This record gives sequence, C-alpha cells and structure tokens, in this order.
Amino acid sequence: IHGVWPDHISFVMYEFNPLLAYCLLQDNILTELDARWPQLTSTKIIGLQFQRFWEYEYRKHGTCCADVFNQSMYFDISMKLTDSIDLLKILRTKGIKPGYTYTGDQISRAIKSVTQNNPNPKCTYIGRSFELPEIGI
Repeated sequence: IHGVWPDHISFVMYEFNPLLAYCLLQDNILTELDARWPQLTSTKIIGLQFQRFWEYEYRKHGTCCADVFNQSMYFDISMKLTDSIDLLKILRTKGIKPGYTYTGDQISRAIKSVTQNNPNPKCTYIGRSFELPEIGI
C-alpha cells in the first residue's frame, strides 16, 4: 500500500481534519498492518513505536471520512482492500512481468479484467524510460 484515499461515488473527499487526534495503534493490528503497509521511512522498531507514516496517512486521508469511518475502521478497510486486490498476482496471471515493456492500456486492461474497475497507473520518466511505481485502484 502507498496509501488509502477515501472517495465518494459523487464527489472527491478533500476536507481532511489535520487536528483530529491520532491514537497509536496497539497489539494485533500492528503486526497485521505492518505486513501489508510497512513504514519504509524508518526502521521497523521505530515505525511500530512512533507510527509517524501511518499517522501522516491517516491525518491527511483518513480524517476526511472520519464522520463515517473512525481510525480503527480506516486501517481495517485499508487491510481488507489490500487483501482483496493483489495487483502483482493479477499482473503475473495476465502475463505482465517486471522488467518488460507494456503500454498503459495493456496494464489497465489486465487489472480491469479482474477488478471490474478502471485502474489509474502512474508512470514516471526515469533516465530514458518510463517506470510504473504506482497503480491507483
């Protein structure tokens, strides 16, 4: 996971509340969340203790839906979404492998054929070629 941005079918939810308190996550959810959404900006021990990345993501994206989903629900939903859509498995199954060249349409069609939703691949120009660092679902 890079992040989870709540959305509504009729409008984009941008009204976040950075003043909403973040409560440090405890016990079992730490292990589960770290397995799916590791905090790569610090060591594992520091990440689990201070949870700065998760706090950042929740304050920036999770608080915009806090009237519908509390913090615990936000992270639970994040993990369920991760478990339900294994992008690497989808791409491998559809014959798309790292290190080869594909068009955005090929990648999008492969993902849509499984998820039934239009993905949002984000390519970055690095050196003399494009790379695919992120796919929005």
